[in-house]
Amino acid sequence: MKNMTLNNIYDQIWENLNDGVKNTKSAFHYPIISTIDLNGFPSTRTVVLRQIHKENKVLSFNTDIRSKKWLEIKSNNNVSVNVYEPNKKIQIRIIGLAYLNYDNKTWQTAWESTPDMSRECYSTPYPPSTFISNPEDIDISLKKIKNKDLEEYKINFGRIDIHIKSIDWLYLIHSGHRRAKFILNDEISMKWLAP
Repeated sequence: MKNMTLNNIYDQIWENLNDGVKNTKSAFHYPIISTIDLNGFPSTRTVVLRQIHKENKVLSFNTDIRSKKWLEIKSNNNVSVNVYEPNKKIQIRIIGLAYLNYDNKTWQTAWESTPDMSRECYSTPYPPSTFISNPEDIDISLKKIKNKDLEEYKINFGRIDIHIKSIDWLYLIHSGHRRAKFILNDEISMKWLAP
């Protein structure tokens, strides 16, 4: 990786995140988010990156408000996000505060930009993690709503914004790994770390 200055690395992180919003083949499209469950244990899952805002230091994704992650964030909004891009040999770990958007302008805009195929995810009669007797019940449910207006399922839809507090960047290279830390307050503090 040429021009490996802290400023260049910081810009590259945001370029990778921006690519992740648009490029379904990018590892940055599927970040892993960790929350703290209601019993105090880490809870980790993959989400789809839907939007970034570099100036405000925010990442956004959508979720079903009936999900455990929504309840966990409501209880404790400290989160971490991890992405590993094997082709670039780059890992980023993000620490941030998650904010729930529901029945507000951010939520409405997110819903309007969500295609019907994705809106169908919010149409299931079962909240995520519900025990069911037959997985085909979900398929049957989806077939029934194919020609329906999906607007009625907006009540299950939520947008989560993660306000980034820090980014830990790691580049794996045989000649010597490189690692840096970016603290994102009003001003951005950048430092090299031992890998």
